[in-house]
Amino acid sequence: MDLRDAKDRDIIAEISRRFNEKNASMKEMEFLTKKLLEVNEKALESEKIKTQFLSLIKNEFNNPLSSLLSLGNSLKTHLDKEKSGEKIDEIAKFINMEIRKLDFYFKNIFAATEIEAGEIANYYSSINFKNTLDDVLYTLKYLIEDKNLNIEFIDSCKSQIISDSEKIYLILLNLISNACEHSYRDSKIIFKLECDEKYFFLTITDFGEGISGHFKKEVFNRFTKYSSGKTRAEVGLGLGLSITLGESEALNGAIDFETKEGETIFTVKIPKVNEELMSMDSSESSNELFFDSFEDDDESEAKEF
Repeated sequence: MDLRDAKDRDIIAEISRRFNEKNASMKEMEFLTKKLLEVNEKALESEKIKTQFLSLIKNEFNNPLSSLLSLGNSLKTHLDKEKSGEKIDEIAKFINMEIRKLDFYFKNIFAATEIEAGEIANYYSSINFKNTLDDVLYTLKYLIEDKNLNIEFIDSCKSQIISDSEKIYLILLNLISNACEHSYRDSKIIFKLECDEKYFFLTITDFGEGISGHFKKEVFNRFTKYSSGKTRAEVGLGLGLSITLGESEALNGAIDFETKEGETIFTVKIPKVNEELMSMDSSESSNELFFDSFEDDDESEAKEF
């Protein structure tokens, strides 16, 4: 063998090896650069969300607080002048309404914080859905009266249902509030409770403007507020459906909706649990992050049935 040829082959092999290493390094650098850009984009999006959230908090909390201060001053003035009757009754009604609105906002903010922090444990008990619905309707009393809505409750599930009562309450509160906001005046909302051997189903039907199909992926994102202007003003924090999704998933359930023939139907499917879990403080399976991604592909939309 020619020693010179052997050296040439070694040199070519070494050049080839270094070339391959360089290509691998370039590909790794491209991958890392792409990941850094993605992280930077998410960081910018996160800052945008925080700014948007602070703006929403400022507007949505300042309005009822300002109203309460004004109404309180007005009530004091009327009491100081020993005036009573319809005016004071009206002031008391608005104070009650604004306090309920603030309570609703705080419930959603606390729930969103727990979900994002992964601190959402389940506490199981037997649920009386009629009582839970009554509590929800009491909170939404003025909204229901303002639009003259009729609420129907259909219970076709006769068996005992065990779940987390606070999560079920918040799910119903947000879904029925959403249904009230989007319903036409003088219409109705139907809450249906159904079950089979493995699951129970909460179905809320409203008769309003509906939700456009192309908007379906976005409605479960935080701070998303859908309205065509026909049935509601642009109010609220835009947290309701994202929280409903998070609370449903914390119970290992799923949520979906459809709009058809003038009806919008939201359905939550939740697995039944055994009575043994009533004595347990929490469920480890619930400690997940549901808001890791704001609009990362399709991950933030609801689980489908």
